[in-house]
Amino acid sequence: MAEKHTDGETRREGRARGREDEPLSIRQLEVFDALVTHGSFTAAAAHMGVSQPTVSGHMADLERRLGMRLVERVHKGVRVTPEGEKLLPPARAALRGERNVRVAATELHGLVTGSLPVGASTIPAVYLLPDRLAAFTAEHPEVHLRLLTGSSERTLDRLASGEVELAVVGTNPTRRGMRSTEFTADRLVLIFAPGHPFASRRGITRDDVLGETLVMRTSGSGTRAAMLEGLGLRQAPLDGVLEVDGTDGVKAMVRAGLGVSFISELAVREDLAHGFLCTADVHDFRVERSFYVVTRSEGTPGPAVRAFEEVLSRDCIGAGSSS
Repeated sequence: MAEKHTDGETRREGRARGREDEPLSIRQLEVFDALVTHGSFTAAAAHMGVSQPTVSGHMADLERRLGMRLVERVHKGVRVTPEGEKLLPPARAALRGERNVRVAATELHGLVTGSLPVGASTIPAVYLLPDRLAAFTAEHPEVHLRLLTGSSERTLDRLASGEVELAVVGTNPTRRGMRSTEFTADRLVLIFAPGHPFASRRGITRDDVLGETLVMRTSGSGTRAAMLEGLGLRQAPLDGVLEVDGTDGVKAMVRAGLGVSFISELAVREDLAHGFLCTADVHDFRVERSFYVVTRSEGTPGPAVRAFEEVLSRDCIGAGSSS
């Protein structure tokens, strides 16, 4: 016997099918991804360059078409629902596919145009990239460059999510799906205020440094990781540490006599030349580090990415590696 349906059941099924049959837009998926990445409607709107009501409208329409909640509003942000967690990977895959289509179309035209979001950790962003960005802009004025800065870990997160197309960071990534090339070398040097006792001492050792208050970057920084490794520490001590967000903040705290630190030689040259800070060799401490140009290993980089890599390669010192 055929199963009978009531008029109400038929209408509900029709509405469900109608929702599932409505096509999703790339803009809706971009909004979903931005909400998850940035954690709030306000931050997502700022990132996308649109109003908060526009973000709310796109998200509401996406949830209506899917027939489920993807995010929930919480205090000072949003939380991804279990359904949203399951749909986020295919949503991001769809966005990568859309980008690949645009890249392929640009390849057919043979043009270096469009937008190129670049991510960089603090030291490369301030001390290494400005001249290279200027050279790239002079050679390819049709490309709109965007530079997003943060810690090395935050920058690699942005690369993984597709928020940036290329990253320059102070750690060689071990994450799957990333390809890195050594860009340039640097070393960490001890810094302290001109009036610090170290200024009149010779033969400073690692133990001497550990007896001082250490000013260091917050977790996720490549400089912090290299500093701890050079001091023979697996993690920062619980006492005698002043954490600061940013290289300029570290230098300011040290200048004020609040402690000592190790910092990129690139970042402290002018301070040493003007006498704002002092440095000295540490007997059993020598940390040389490298900065890396990182891209995603999957897919084909677009013409703009390849053109920027070519500009950076004029200074690169190593071969690439994939993980």
